[in-house]
Amino acid sequence: MKITGYGFSVIGGRETNQDSFLVDNTLHLFAVADGVGGGLRGEEASKMAVDGLQKNFQPGETLKPLIEKLAGDVLQEALESCNGQALMGTTLTAAQVTNNLVHVCHVGDSRAYLFDGTSLKQLTEDHEFFDEENQSPVLSSYLGLDTRIHELKIQEETFDMQPGQAVLLCSDGLYKQIAEMNLVNHLRTKLGEPQKLLESICEEASKVEYSDNITVVLITCSEN
Repeated sequence: MKITGYGFSVIGGRETNQDSFLVDNTLHLFAVADGVGGGLRGEEASKMAVDGLQKNFQPGETLKPLIEKLAGDVLQEALESCNGQALMGTTLTAAQVTNNLVHVCHVGDSRAYLFDGTSLKQLTEDHEFFDEENQSPVLSSYLGLDTRIHELKIQEETFDMQPGQAVLLCSDGLYKQIAEMNLVNHLRTKLGEPQKLLESICEEASKVEYSDNITVVLITCSEN
């Protein structure tokens, strides 16, 4: 069983790219992080998340305790650099693969999907609620959340991945800016060329007016 990850990110219509991603084909450790919109230092927060994940991961351990630690690290950095206020944060959706067993750990509104060769299944739940005052969705859990006031929610999923299947991790700039059927069509026709696949879906998603940052990690599974 061969597990291989690929990653790609584009800035879209924004001035900076506050997304970060991790593809470590030695540890079989993969992640997408998206700096919280409207907050401060989102780019630094997302980079802290993926760098900390790679640096502190221990093979054989589950991801949740590490992500809890990273959440505390981002919060501490926010309090120290933002005048004592929790104004810095990031989503984090991570996957670690052992043999063909995939362990996903997730906070925020980035997503993980399983592609079975024909269709997509969303594996993660968006941690958000609808803010009546602003008439828009707001994140309810992310790294950097002030846990003295709000509870940090972390979702875990574990499942088998079979040859021919793939796991897709992405920031919300992908799924909010490309129709799911178009995404499925790209996966069906270009899975054999993973890097070109990522570039093509990011290019399509970025054509939306005022597009957000778009970041995608693809994890493929083959017989050898």
